[in-house]
Amino acid sequence: MIKISHLNKIYKSKKRKQCHALKDINLTLPDSGLVFVLGKSGSGKSTLLNLIGGLDNVTSGSIEVDGNDLAKFRENDFCNYRNTHIGFIFQDYHLIDELTVYENIVLSLNLRRLEDKDDVKNALARVDLAGYEDRYPSELSGGEQQRVAIARAIVKKPRIILADEPTGNLDTNTAKAIVELLKELSKECLILIVSHNVNDANSYADRIIELKKGEIISDVTRNPDFADKVTLKDGNLVYPQGLTLCESDIDFINENTNKKFILKTDKFLPTNEPIKEAKKVKIENKSLSLGKKLKLSGRFLKNKTFAIALSSFMVAVIMVIMALAQTIIAFDAGKIIANEMDKMDTSSVYMLKMINSEKKAMLGDKAQDYFVEISDDDIQRFYDNGYTEKIYNIYNFFMPINGSGGSISAGWNTSFFTDTLYPRNILGVVEIDEEFLTDKFGEINYLAKVEEFHPGGIIITDYVADALFLYNVAYRGKSYEDLLGYYQWGTLHSPRGYINAVIKTDYKEKYGELFEGLDFAERVSLSEYMKDERFVSLINEVYSSYGLAYTFEKDFEESFENNYPCAICWHSKLYFDNKEFISTSNTQLRRDDWIDKELKANEVMMSYVKYNEIFGTNYKAGTINEFEPHTVRVRHYRYDDIENKSKLLEMDIVIAGLTTHDGSGSTVTMIASDEIYDAFVKDSTFVTGLYFNGNQNIDTVIDTANELGLTQYNSVAEGIYTMAQAVDVFIPIFELVAIFLCIGVIFILMNFASKMIKDKMHEIGIMKALGAKNSSVGVVFGLQVVLIALLTCILATVGYYYFIGLANDILVESLMRFNPQKMVLDLDFLTFKPLIAVENCILIFILALASLLLPMIKIKAIKPVKIIKAKE
Repeated sequence: MIKISHLNKIYKSKKRKQCHALKDINLTLPDSGLVFVLGKSGSGKSTLLNLIGGLDNVTSGSIEVDGNDLAKFRENDFCNYRNTHIGFIFQDYHLIDELTVYENIVLSLNLRRLEDKDDVKNALARVDLAGYEDRYPSELSGGEQQRVAIARAIVKKPRIILADEPTGNLDTNTAKAIVELLKELSKECLILIVSHNVNDANSYADRIIELKKGEIISDVTRNPDFADKVTLKDGNLVYPQGLTLCESDIDFINENTNKKFILKTDKFLPTNEPIKEAKKVKIENKSLSLGKKLKLSGRFLKNKTFAIALSSFMVAVIMVIMALAQTIIAFDAGKIIANEMDKMDTSSVYMLKMINSEKKAMLGDKAQDYFVEISDDDIQRFYDNGYTEKIYNIYNFFMPINGSGGSISAGWNTSFFTDTLYPRNILGVVEIDEEFLTDKFGEINYLAKVEEFHPGGIIITDYVADALFLYNVAYRGKSYEDLLGYYQWGTLHSPRGYINAVIKTDYKEKYGELFEGLDFAERVSLSEYMKDERFVSLINEVYSSYGLAYTFEKDFEESFENNYPCAICWHSKLYFDNKEFISTSNTQLRRDDWIDKELKANEVMMSYVKYNEIFGTNYKAGTINEFEPHTVRVRHYRYDDIENKSKLLEMDIVIAGLTTHDGSGSTVTMIASDEIYDAFVKDSTFVTGLYFNGNQNIDTVIDTANELGLTQYNSVAEGIYTMAQAVDVFIPIFELVAIFLCIGVIFILMNFASKMIKDKMHEIGIMKALGAKNSSVGVVFGLQVVLIALLTCILATVGYYYFIGLANDILVESLMRFNPQKMVLDLDFLTFKPLIAVENCILIFILALASLLLPMIKIKAIKPVKIIKAKE
């Protein structure tokens, strides 16, 4: 039973004008029967039907259906109500074109988690469409489509069928058949028909309700005593007024002339529906099963294959670019070095500490790559961060090997190969214990050794020794024993160091083929070797062991400075009187044995070039004899001491003369007496680095080194850090690119989702009118976006895997072209990162679901009746 009390419905137009569609409607409708609702267009009859069917909301008043107050319903309650209680028959049929007749009908059952083929066949048989199951709506006539719509409405055995102009678009014969069918069905349930056809109402209706301007102006029920012919009732002749007498009627009257006439003039009498308490009927909570949602979604995909493929491809291209950008943003030099070390079986790395960028910026155009001392606190930081292997001091000891010149430098020249496979100079001196040598070379095998190690002396490898035989004329053709003792280079009078021993390595056994036929006269192109894996392995071992020198002394720096230095490289500032001087050349100070002149205790000779630079004079090589000796006060500060707070030395010196020393006057700043040299040597910078022997937790160690401003040196570090510097410049750009790409993905997905929802607005309206919940509709149509997301993930992951390798090859090739001395063979700057691929797949699905959110919110806000009418 339906009970309507004081029902009002007010619409607001776009111009803010109100339309009072229904005004204080009060009705009670029975559980069965055929009720016609008549009225002109705009009278409110369709509005009344939509409110009873739960397709629209009331403004005020109430509608109770089987004891359920629709005014208290929420969205899901209305869906369940339409699903279980209501069967809709629309004027325009509103069948779903993508579904067959069977699928259109069985959808009503599926929404209740039912599916009975016999029920569908019986429903079709009742509408005289047996055998039409596999046809599509486009293959049916208008009358046949309307019959399918009726079958869809009755198959679930609803309590109420609502029919809006069900015969409006049909021919007369078909329309009559449809109404007669509905008349027959009304014996089982209540059927409300909205119609303009008064004749149909008079012929078939059990009750007629007429509306005008939103108000009920007539409510009549068929007179049970009304007859369409002259009859006898209670011994009286019953003659309906207005009846046209036929011959049989006349004969019947003549036969009963003695009877009294009673006129019955009305087919319909005013409705007098008794008020009774409705028995509440529980509304079931049912929805489509997941399997049916998937199947239905698949049916809607038939015409979307190209759009889905194109959208997936476009999003995948964007995601591949974004993955490449993310990989570059996530560029971690430390981890890459650690991976390369592990791949190349490298177990060592050494580091130097450089002046930080802030101080370098403060120094401006005077700044240079300056190495500073590594403190004990710095070393402890590595252990605190998890490094468990030994850390050794490594000193920047420069012992020239080839004849190209050089001096004590402020850092290792890691591009130390020239045109053979031997180095230009050793890489440094490591303070070691015997365990270190045993770890590197196995049992220590001395090829030559002094009886007693000299203080400040070093141990060299046979690889370095063989380089000396090759390059140094003084040692050519000599033996390992001839290398022991003071090491002399070129024409210098002062020793550059002392060689205590030569130890055997396995380089000849492992790499002998590379060195075959090489002698001093033969030059090779290193580019020919760069693609040889053995060469890469050799470079690795040169950096980690072959190219180093060693000492067992625990304070090599002090011992060496007290015995062997003949030149000092200042990493500091000098003030001559108040004139600041920071040199960018290597050697700053030499002993007076560099020249053929004995200097007094407080005297120095100065390069005329440096003198001109400091004092603003204009001496030339031919005018240095005109120089007048004079005394200046020299103050000495560390190079990175911006504010000159920590003075190292202050003393008066006499500039006794100017010199060209080697003809150019540009290399050495001053040549000093032993007294002045010894004073400065105490504050000279003998650069100390750290040698890490073991690659456990090396990525953490490298990250710590980055925090401390240490520069790493090994066979792959240079190329990787060259790339890291380039990446640092472009990271902000890549971050912006990633943001814009995300926006692009959202736009594509939202555009697809919005267009899909818009294109399927009619089908969505039908499903909601039949009782489908928003969640079910969202799944059915959202699966198309999910399919895009799934295809995109597959394409993007495969594309990322392929293009990241291609991008890495391009980077390696480019770096080798511009830096042929860098060791970048087979490096993995950019690698496929599964985590990025997984994160991007998750992101794609999140964006896909987000792209559905706005359309689904829009769908939820629109009433089914409006969505359906969008097609009408």
